[in-house]
Amino acid sequence: MSFPKTTVADADFDELDVDDMDFPLPEPPLIEPMVVPFTAPPQVAKPEGIRLGQTLDGMKLVSDETQYKRWICLYPLYFDKSRSVEKGRRVPLSIAVDSPHARQMSVAVKEVGFNVCYEPHKSHPSDFFTPGRVRVQLFNDAGVPMRQDIKTRKELMRKVAVMMDKVLVPRDREPSLQDLINSGAMPMLPGMPPPSAQSPTGSDSAIAEASGSGTTSAKTAKKAVKAKKKGKAKNLV
Repeated sequence: MSFPKTTVADADFDELDVDDMDFPLPEPPLIEPMVVPFTAPPQVAKPEGIRLGQTLDGMKLVSDETQYKRWICLYPLYFDKSRSVEKGRRVPLSIAVDSPHARQMSVAVKEVGFNVCYEPHKSHPSDFFTPGRVRVQLFNDAGVPMRQDIKTRKELMRKVAVMMDKVLVPRDREPSLQDLINSGAMPMLPGMPPPSAQSPTGSDSAIAEASGSGTTSAKTAKKAVKAKKKGKAKNLV
């Protein structure tokens, strides 16, 4: 007896998301404080009790993250046009975004009209090399939607996806291979030298070698050394 095969349709997700739960996520060694918008949108009341600090690019740094624990999490992965639904995309392909990043997402959420907490030091377990996530206050403390026209995560993500396409902000630096190993997000294999030992230029070069992009330059350098020893030194491109 065979059972019908079920597939995951675009944006067909449960409202209770495992990614909102407080699992430990990979963090690079340089931990940055969380960032929230400088001002809340007019139609949304400011959250009370925010400990504000230094102002930075229209946002303020805060150190008390307990008040954001109940806010829902959004990751760039959810909006990535290059990902399939099975690989993490959570909006329809027609409104998905090319190379989305968390800073862009935080601005888009604010423009849609929600309080947002930007966490640049967090990342999705399935998307190590895209740092950052945002927490959104979709409901107030009583469980009432902050906006009556956007009551579900699905509706929120669709609105944010459309807005992200209009947001032009620089993306944060992506973590290097050394960052991931130091943070425990990527384990060292037995016998694998540390990235800093693989190349004199450090972790950036280690990434190039691991991905295969540094192979040509390494061979070229060896040829140059051999040619110089034989008295046939020349420029190798």
